[in-house]
Amino acid sequence: MKKSLNFFRYLIYILPAAIVSGPFISDAIVTISSLFFLFYSIKNKNFTSLNNIFFKLFLIFWFYLIISSFFSMEVLVSLKTSIPYIRFALFTCFIIFLVNENEKFIKNFSIYFIIIYCVVLFDSYVQYFFGSNIIGLESPQGDRLSSFFGEEMIVGSFLSRLFPLVLFCILFLSKKLNKNIKYFSAILLILTDVIIFLTGERTSFGILLIINVGFIILINQMKILRIFTFVTSILLISFITIVDSNVKNRMIDQTINEFTNNSTSSNISKEGKLKTFSIVHQDHYETAINMFKHNPIIGVGPKMFRYECHKEEYLVGKWGCTSHPHHFHIQILAETGIIGYLFIFFGIFFVLKKFIVTIYQTYFTSKEYNNIYDLKNCILIGIFANIFPLLPSGNVFNNWLSIVYFLPVGFYFYKTKND
Repeated sequence: MKKSLNFFRYLIYILPAAIVSGPFISDAIVTISSLFFLFYSIKNKNFTSLNNIFFKLFLIFWFYLIISSFFSMEVLVSLKTSIPYIRFALFTCFIIFLVNENEKFIKNFSIYFIIIYCVVLFDSYVQYFFGSNIIGLESPQGDRLSSFFGEEMIVGSFLSRLFPLVLFCILFLSKKLNKNIKYFSAILLILTDVIIFLTGERTSFGILLIINVGFIILINQMKILRIFTFVTSILLISFITIVDSNVKNRMIDQTINEFTNNSTSSNISKEGKLKTFSIVHQDHYETAINMFKHNPIIGVGPKMFRYECHKEEYLVGKWGCTSHPHHFHIQILAETGIIGYLFIFFGIFFVLKKFIVTIYQTYFTSKEYNNIYDLKNCILIGIFANIFPLLPSGNVFNNWLSIVYFLPVGFYFYKTKND
């Protein structure tokens, strides 16, 4: 059993690389790891890592998703999403188990993860400057980057959504290996800020801004360094915007046009009103909101937006029907109703409460600051940025995105003896 545990520990080490490779390998790692952990816990009668508020609430939420699926338009299709969704809770608890079992796990994971992250970072710059990445892949869109993700324009999402975990790893390594690591990481912070802007993914850049503001306010260590590197990044981004018309058109001009609805004839047909992000997003959102209005208690069922959106009582505009509404909170409301959204609301309340406690202890008391809070707040900042209600998002039940969401959560439960 010990050899098996070591095998799965190494699977977690390579998970970031698997995420880059695509959804199949990464989801396979999550699935078999969660099944192994369930078997391991039952065999050893050790349920300590499952005995936490996260897993208990997730288990209730999971049962609710299954019940909701039975009331959906396509029961079997919905159940295909809801029943296996428990794997993400088990996987998160497996991370908790590995984190608390051996501190070397975090150190080794941090090293592997930072290496993979830097490779993707370097590859994105290669694609920006030379038109193709290190293995010859070109971006399918001239004003955006894709790196190793090929046709999928999600390299910015990868870099931004996992950036808080990078910050967590840097702080951990600086504490356990060499305190100067955090100063050497300055160039990494600047390069990350700039390349996320260059990817052309505006949502990813919005996530990055939230993370940086949260880091400056809530993280005691590296505060001055992050302010300096962030200001440097803004200056570099401003310079690039001036000299690169493609970047300026994508990130500045197009954004302004879409917000004011002056860029296309379809926007003008909406009477020039200020809309959310774009007319396309607006149609998605209004269609999903109509679903919620007609099914406010339990929604239309997990992953059912694509099957319900064509109905006359829901559909708004010519862009209203798609695979998902491109908004985390609106999708949860439309597909799982108020009951499902209560779990999300509890999570948001928990995160904001922790932020308020940190701000109070940092700025309004003389209590000695425990650096363990910095590590935990890195994860919470990432959670908050990923579900920030004023930004678009991917499909809540997308496997790749769910892995990116849940991978950092297990590290939140890292504790020291003095915590």
